[in-house]
Amino acid sequence: MCSSYGEFLKNRNSNLILANQLDLDNEDIAIDELVYEKNSEKYYANEAIIESLYDLGRFFKFIKLFKVFPPSFSYFFYKLFAKNRYRFNKK
Repeated sequence: MCSSYGEFLKNRNSNLILANQLDLDNEDIAIDELVYEKNSEKYYANEAIIESLYDLGRFFKFIKLFKVFPPSFSYFFYKLFAKNRYRFNKK
């Protein structure tokens, strides 16, 4: 799913640079979650989703509304989706 999500972002933001797991630090690999980096700041898991979608602009900016919920709330849904990503990503 991470590669599909990366392609989704890349198709909407040509300035985005996609990296694979081999380009990550060992600490990032050990976390085993989606990583999004901008302005030398790294975001992980649900925060990576929120920031990356927000950066697409337009109607994706609504995603920041999830910040009003406790981080554990959006993290729960991130983990649920990540666990079942192959069910959602059938081609």
